[in-house]
Amino acid sequence: MKQSAFLYNRFAVLGLILLMSVWVVMGVESCQKKETGAPVITGFRSLNQSHVDSSLTVIKPGQILVIQGRNFETVQQIFFDGVPASFNINFTTNENIIVTVPDIIFDSVAQDDMNVVKVVTNHGIASYTIPIVPPPPVINSVSNEFAQPGDTITLTGSYLYTVQEIDFPNGARVNSGFSGTVNGSWLQVVVPNSLSPSDVGPTDSIAVVTMGGVGKYAFYNTTGMIANFEYGDPHFGWQWWGGIISNDATAFPGNWGNYIEIKPSNPIPAGDGSWWTDNRAVMIAASNWSNVNIADPPANYALKFQVFVKNPWSTGSIHIVINGDFSRWATWAPWQQTDSKTFQTNGWITVSIPLSRFVDGNGNSASTVSTLTGGQPGATVQLMLYNDGNTPLSGFDAAFDNVRVVKIQ
Repeated sequence: MKQSAFLYNRFAVLGLILLMSVWVVMGVESCQKKETGAPVITGFRSLNQSHVDSSLTVIKPGQILVIQGRNFETVQQIFFDGVPASFNINFTTNENIIVTVPDIIFDSVAQDDMNVVKVVTNHGIASYTIPIVPPPPVINSVSNEFAQPGDTITLTGSYLYTVQEIDFPNGARVNSGFSGTVNGSWLQVVVPNSLSPSDVGPTDSIAVVTMGGVGKYAFYNTTGMIANFEYGDPHFGWQWWGGIISNDATAFPGNWGNYIEIKPSNPIPAGDGSWWTDNRAVMIAASNWSNVNIADPPANYALKFQVFVKNPWSTGSIHIVINGDFSRWATWAPWQQTDSKTFQTNGWITVSIPLSRFVDGNGNSASTVSTLTGGQPGATVQLMLYNDGNTPLSGFDAAFDNVRVVKIQ
């Protein structure tokens, strides 16, 4: 009996060892089967699979897309043009990764990283070459929309890089010599000498052509003109009082014919709002704002004008009212936004004031343009120099021209 029990226990132990060995082998084989191989990228598609053809052949920053392939389970990093992209591991499977293409400073991309997407996992790196281009350029403003040939202008906006050419009205073109910042927020260019002030028109624009497309902005554009102060012109617009009419190019170089100069002959005391005295206003007659739907909200339009501030300006402001309604006004006091608290221009610039900035005493904008114009399809405009500061205002001297109301959205 003892021998039989011994043999039984011995066989039981051997069986247990054998069973454990099988489990170990099966476990190793199972781990080997689950072990991920090197990642492979096979393509890209739009996140919206309802598109007839959702595959992508070009990628742009800000785009949400799906990277297709295999062995993505242990993804650690994703790069577009060498720039890391953020992603949510919860939206990743072995075959798909949902990711947003990051912002890319295209002018600083290394040659080896250009147009390359990389997926980094625990088991290797997958690379794929596909065109990665910036969105079309966006131009938000031009420093001087009526610049003379030879003048340097600054365009501000976004994606103003990878520039191939800049097109001006009447076929004038610049292919080189422009400069800007690597983040594409601004671009400077010299207005070509082949362009002439006679090339102005109601639909003219400047166009920036980049790898990502074309962006346009009004330039030499007379749409919405309500006062150019030119004798005999339908848009003469001046009420014949308030400021000084002149066309002296030695006083304000780069002018486009006549302008209205605000130049008080005496210092203005602190708190003085006598805008109607001593050449302190630009008075514009009522006219039909032909390009404006007065039922629209004021935010859809802006009052624009050219200005040349000759002397340093550090107190007071230009108050602007429409239709003689002093219950709503806008102010222009650019010196308040400078670090030095002094403002002066180096030549003519364009100023744009959205009509939504015409507010009442409580800071409320009008609901429609019609409220500003008194229900009429146009109205008078007054730009008036106030000294609403605490110190006397001396030496103010500025010229105004090409006043217009334009659609901005």
